[in-house]
Amino acid sequence: MDPITLEILKNAMCSIPEEMGIALRNTAFSPNIKERMDLSCALFDWGGKMLAQAEHIPVHLGTMHKAVEEVPQMKAEDGDQIIMNDPFRSGTHLPDITLVKPIFFEGKLVGYSANKAHHADIGGITPGSMAGKTTEIWQEGLIIPPVRLLKRGEENKEVMEIILRNTRVPEERIGDLRAQIGANELGGYRLSEFINKYGLGCFKEFTREIIEYSGRVTRKGLSQIPKGNYSATDWMDNDGVSDKRVRIKAKLEVGDKIKVDFEGSAPQQKGNINAPLPVTKSGVYYAFRCLLGEDIPLNEGFYSNIEVNAPKGCLLNPHNSAAVAAGNVETSQRVVDVLFLALAKALPNIIPAQSQGTMNNLSIGNERFAYYETIGGGAGALPYKDGESGIQVHMTNTKNTPVEVIESAYPLRVEKYSIRKGSGGSGKYKGGEGIIRAIRVLEDCTLSIQSERRKLAPKGVKGGRDGLPGKNYLLRKGKSIPLPSKISMEVKGGDVIVIETPGGGGWGKLRE
Repeated sequence: MDPITLEILKNAMCSIPEEMGIALRNTAFSPNIKERMDLSCALFDWGGKMLAQAEHIPVHLGTMHKAVEEVPQMKAEDGDQIIMNDPFRSGTHLPDITLVKPIFFEGKLVGYSANKAHHADIGGITPGSMAGKTTEIWQEGLIIPPVRLLKRGEENKEVMEIILRNTRVPEERIGDLRAQIGANELGGYRLSEFINKYGLGCFKEFTREIIEYSGRVTRKGLSQIPKGNYSATDWMDNDGVSDKRVRIKAKLEVGDKIKVDFEGSAPQQKGNINAPLPVTKSGVYYAFRCLLGEDIPLNEGFYSNIEVNAPKGCLLNPHNSAAVAAGNVETSQRVVDVLFLALAKALPNIIPAQSQGTMNNLSIGNERFAYYETIGGGAGALPYKDGESGIQVHMTNTKNTPVEVIESAYPLRVEKYSIRKGSGGSGKYKGGEGIIRAIRVLEDCTLSIQSERRKLAPKGVKGGRDGLPGKNYLLRKGKSIPLPSKISMEVKGGDVIVIETPGGGGWGKLRE
């Protein structure tokens, strides 16, 4: 296929999941999806190989293929949509619900449209389904194995009723689920349009060519990494149950392919920082995608160049009874940190200092509402510029929830939302600053926090200073009560919850 035709078809294909994401956002009910855009969309070919994905959430997109792998054995028909959230069959954690639609053209299976969205509550022991302390997956919410939510275009009322009965805010769930259904339907319609316009033969040729193209560009980009073996170790603050820090160790073998081995990482933990293997792989894929520099469609051609191993039963590949709520949001960030530490030995003038290394997950709710947010922080300084302040970094890519939306949708009032001055590490280039978010609760409810980098600071490199660790505390009747990095507790109307997020590390010596 000539380069011009390939480029035209590539952009036509990549626009489909982008449009799916717009439709999902515009029709969703919850602020978490509508405002924060905590969602991801992708297209796959008839064999389950990823063709294109929108630039949404890295930790979602690296796991989506795992969900699609579950669909063929269900013998889905035209008009079906399969729903699932089991982390060990669809990746991530229980609040992330995945829908997959098989796409048929003239009676033949030609592909799949898929999307994943974080639902603000899916049951479990605390509102928001992100408890600070859980010790098994059954405490974290409703587990949905792969099952038909749509059958030949008709909604499966029994499945929907089970889901709605297991959430504190069913009106949000049904609205968000139907938005996901609509986004997949749009994806199927657009892919059928694509095939109708260019022909089924051209579509199959393009599928082969675009995967090979991404593979070639990936190999060229990764070949810039000096061949050899590299390793590094980093730590999680704790698992939320014990106060002991938790080791993540990575060994990289750079050759014709990239091989990443997490042998030597901590065993599966009692707390919920365990990361299912698809989440671990997502962190690896993201780290190497950052190094390419090329704007390529992320598809099977990219993924096939990277091999990941984590021993079964370790923190990064736990057994399917493990609690995993924070593995998706916190441990995935540390996977990126440890890989960049290792890669800094190979590419010392490219790899940045460490960013905030956490998503600062905040959940507040009761039987009437469920508010969920991840809060940005400081990005690590780069070898040529200061780090950005007050942004989401690495494995998350969401917006924030505007103050006006929070205060109109929930019994909450935002008392402060500002840059945390002085939190970025100093150096030749300064680390980005964190954020201060203070929220007053207007009625009794349950607070859950999942955060990291409260003890172990984001590291500076090349002589740059570390960023400041984050802080969590509660203001009650004039008193400041420190809170740990992971907690669930009851709060009273009038209490103020304050999250101060970490700053990024500095790059280079200050005197330079």
